[in-house]
Parts: sequence; structure tokens; C-alpha cells
Amino acid sequence: MNQKNNGNNKMNYSFILFTLLSVVFWFMTKLSKEYDSTIAFPISYKNLPDDKLLQEAPLDFIKIHIKTTGFKLISAKISPNKLEINASNIYYKSLTDYYLLVSQQKLALQKQMKTGVQIDHFIHDSIAFNLGLLKIKKVPVKLVSDFTFADGYELNEPIGITPDSIIVTGPESILDTITFVSTKLLQKKELSASINESIAVKEFASESNVNIQQENIEVSVAIEKFTEGTIELPFRILNLPPGKTINTFPKFVKITYRIALSNFNKILPSSFLIECDYNMSKENNLPYLIPKIVKTSFMIKNARITPLKIDFIISK
Repeated sequence: MNQKNNGNNKMNYSFILFTLLSVVFWFMTKLSKEYDSTIAFPISYKNLPDDKLLQEAPLDFIKIHIKTTGFKLISAKISPNKLEINASNIYYKSLTDYYLLVSQQKLALQKQMKTGVQIDHFIHDSIAFNLGLLKIKKVPVKLVSDFTFADGYELNEPIGITPDSIIVTGPESILDTITFVSTKLLQKKELSASINESIAVKEFASESNVNIQQENIEVSVAIEKFTEGTIELPFRILNLPPGKTINTFPKFVKITYRIALSNFNKILPSSFLIECDYNMSKENNLPYLIPKIVKTSFMIKNARITPLKIDFIISK
């Protein structure tokens, strides 16, 4: 009985093996034959004209009808190789519209195909490009900042930005609308000492195709302790009628100002020039003169004058 079962099992195994070998042979015979099919191949571009810039992303794949064996067709469908297209020879259509003839690059693309894969034809013979004129422009940098200062401390000089302008490149139509570039926010609280910081310049949206040639700028902020100073000075009277003398009350004015402690002893009477215009008072029927500060030192901040009116008497 056992011998009979063993014989049957051997026959079953032989039949199964024969069937499997037949299927494999049939399958290999089929796959060794030539087939044709359309496959979407990913693409990239090289040699775009230097004076042009893509304003929209072009096609990132092309459909190609190929002929090859079944084995290689399966491989091409599962993992199509990326093809590189030479975009140096593009044709003008209108305004920003250009196109490239794929058929002119059939030989170059064929060389990039896997061995045994033959290009039959392209489903679409051209690729469209939206190209703008590449422009270069130098624009000022605008610092975006939020500073607060400790009590008694202030800026001692204008904030320094290096460089104060940078080069941007991009489509002419977009660059014509750009008048400056901004930094990212530089925020400092309760400042009581000078700082030097590097801050990033804000980038433009990638779809704008606008690029900046400098990613960071240097910012210098000079901070000093400030104090208040006062000084009494005579004033000059302009446009006094010939042959007339004038007596004023008072004969001096007081200037109150803010100044950095390090510069306090540098302020002299000659640092200021105060004038009163007699003609202005006469033309406006004013019975007094108005003193004005017409010159002051660059080190001075918030200078104010008292009194604001000068009484006078004119005599011959």
C-alpha cells in the first residue's frame, strides 16, 4: 500500500514540476519577444539661455513610445531612467513663450536609454517654456527691528547696515516692482550696550524666481548712556533796519539738550548758532522775536530753546 502511495506522490510531483517548467518556459518565451508601449520618462533640463529665466516650471516628464523586449519593458515601466534635455536650442513664439522640438534631440535621448530600448516616437513633439528676461538690480536693505532701551540709554548714532544694498536677480517683470529687500526681525530688549549682529535677509518665494546674492547683513547698533546738558548763549538778530538799534529782553537764551556722556565735555558755545529774524516778526505783526536754533552739533539730540519769545524795543 505504501509503495503504491509513494508512486502516486512521485507522479504528482513530476506533473507539478513539469507544469511549472512549462509555465516558466512559456513566460520567458513571451517576454523575449519584442513589444511596444508608451512610458512617461522623468526629465531635467540643461543649458537654458543665460539671459533668460524660467517663470513657470516646464514639463517634468515626456511620454515616449518605445520598442523593446518584454523583460526590458517591465523594467522601464517600473523604473524609467531620468532623461536630460538640452535646452540651448529653443525657439521664440511670442512675448515670454518659447518652445523646444523634442524630435531634434531623438539621437541624444536614445543614447540615454537602457540597452535594448529603442525610441519609436514622441507622443508630443514639443515642450513649452515660459521665459522672462533675466535682470540684475541693486536695491537697498531695510532693517526690520524692535529695540527697547534701558533707562537713560539711547542710540548714539544711526544704525549701521553693511552692506546697505544688495544685488537681486530675477524676471524683469518682477524686479521692476521691487524697491527694497527686508531683513528678518532683529529684536532686542532693554539694551544698555552696543551690539553687532548678523541678520538674515528675507528670501523671496521660490515661484517668483527672484534670488538674492547675499543671505546675511551685519548690523551695528551704538548704544550709550545719555544725560541732559544746558548752556546759555547770545543770539543774532537778522534784518534789523539800517540806523536802528534794538534792545532785547532777555539778551541770552538757554539751550537744553541730550548728549552721550562720552561727548558731554565736547560741547562749546560755538557748537550752536541762534538767530531771530526781525522781518518775520514785522511781517506777522508780532511784538516779539522768535529765536531759532540754526546750527547745532551732530552730537546733540532733542535740543530745545527757552524762552520761545524775546521782547524787544527799537530805538533810533
